[in-house]
Amino acid sequence: MKTIFLLLVFIFCMGPVHAQDPFDVLEDWDEQPLAVRTFRSLKVVNMHSVEIPHQDELIFTIGHRFGNIRTGIYEFFGLDNATIRMGFDYGINRWLGVGIGRSTFEKTYDLYGKARLITQEQTGSLLSLTYYVAGSQATIRDKYPSDRDNFAGRLTVTQKLMAGRMFSEAFSMQISTIWLLPGYLTETGESASKLSLGIATRLRLTPMTHLNLEYIPQIIDEGFSNTNPFSIGFDIETGGHVFQLFFSNTQGIADKAYLVNTRGRWQEGDIFFGFTITRVFYL
Repeated sequence: MKTIFLLLVFIFCMGPVHAQDPFDVLEDWDEQPLAVRTFRSLKVVNMHSVEIPHQDELIFTIGHRFGNIRTGIYEFFGLDNATIRMGFDYGINRWLGVGIGRSTFEKTYDLYGKARLITQEQTGSLLSLTYYVAGSQATIRDKYPSDRDNFAGRLTVTQKLMAGRMFSEAFSMQISTIWLLPGYLTETGESASKLSLGIATRLRLTPMTHLNLEYIPQIIDEGFSNTNPFSIGFDIETGGHVFQLFFSNTQGIADKAYLVNTRGRWQEGDIFFGFTITRVFYL
């Protein structure tokens, strides 16, 4: 694992591998002509990307994650069992964004802030660095024990430090540290923090479509029995919309859901299909 991690860091720090100017693609980005779009959406698949909404940009997001395709035709290959998240993201300025949403998983409300600490540009910084912090509150009934059935017990805090780099218009990579601190976990019967490493890449297929790969191995695991989330996604840009299709071994959309409740195994055919639609409004 350490060898793989060091290899990824080495690749991450390398310069562009193509002779072509990696910033030619930026000519059409009138809003921030010097800034690099490492990924095409605020999320890679499950975890957030280094991107934040542009200033005065309001993004409405609807995410669906269906059931296990192994259930077969009776459950219509998982389409009968969906989890949903609806949310809004807003860019306060060039370096700060906020968001709010509601997920069907444990009837959870979430609120987050996202700050761009460093921005990769044509000249200067070699990478983008973004900090993310979120709080979520589960409101499901009759699941938490009476002594933990309160605001603190139902609260989960997530922090992420994300470093991303666009090597060329065809390839980007991101490495993230993810720290989850739940007030109480019904899965383990206690409060236990969790530290994970997020690794994501973007590969351009056509000018409007991109392939995303995302893997989130556990670094510190305090009594969790879930497997590591691995996801494959496709971004399709259609003007004011970004349409994402993905396949994953987790059905979770919220941070706690995919970091704690991933049980599926790709090798056993545990695959969940999902999609996300985003619509951008300029205020």
